[in-house]
Formats: sequence, structure tokens, C-alpha cells
Amino acid sequence: MPIQPRANETFQPPPDVLSFGEVTLLFIRIVPGDPARDFVPAYHFRILVDDGSDVGHLNFRVGDTGHVRICAGHIGFEILKPFRGRGYAFQACRAVAPLVRSFYDAVTITCDPDNRASRRTIERLGATFTDEVPIPPDDPHYQRGSRSKRRYRWTP
Repeated sequence: MPIQPRANETFQPPPDVLSFGEVTLLFIRIVPGDPARDFVPAYHFRILVDDGSDVGHLNFRVGDTGHVRICAGHIGFEILKPFRGRGYAFQACRAVAPLVRSFYDAVTITCDPDNRASRRTIERLGATFTDEVPIPPDDPHYQRGSRSKRRYRWTP
């Protein structure tokens, strides 16, 4: 089911401070979409912790395409290996929640079925499991080795 934005898809700078717990999101840029590849524009953030360490990144994608609905989701995150297991992805998602709510009532978050850390983070957020779907062979996720995605609906 397509997720419709509540507000116009107008890209304004995000709020000056997006933080939760030990995490603050540092806005880097708006990544332009690529309609030819079914990619939508995204807010790109670095994830910083209280001591100033850069522990990873988070993307908030704004738009509704097959790529977003099936593979990428509206929220994507990655924590660098030395910093995993500390709840930083969860805190980063909670930090971006006010921005997400300015566009959507609910969003899709996806993960590979064997990515237990991401599954735990998504479930800890309170997202509801929707289904598991195959990845189209022409999608970049497929080309990187993923064959299916678990999809969740998150109301931030």
C-alpha cells in the first residue's frame, strides 16, 4: 500500500537540533532523487554521539516509489562496526522522528531477513511487521546480494 506524504514534498532544511539519548543527527545534505532508477530525494545525516564520534549515517527518503516501498524503505541507517550494539540506530531513528512526522503519519522501514541487529532496532521502535517480499532483479539491493526484504510500518 503506498504511503502518502501528509505535507507537500518541499525540501526545507531540517530542524537545527535532531537528537535523542546520546545521539545527535548532523544534517549533511539533501541527496537528489534519480527518477530513472526509481530513487527519491533523501535527507542525509551523520550520526554523532555525545563525545563527538561519528558512528554512522541515516537517510530519510521522501517519496513513494517501488524502490522505496519494496527495498530501501523511507528510513535507512548504518552504524560503523566499532560502534554497533549500543542502540545508536534506535536513537538516530527516534531523533529523526519529528522530521518524519512533518511529512508522513507512518513510513516503511525495511531490512534483510538475516540482519538481526536491524530487525531488533526496527522492532524496538515499535514498527509493525507487514510482510517479506522478493527484491526485483534490476534493483541495486539485488545486485548487492539481497534477495528479499522484511517490511515494517513505523508510526514515529
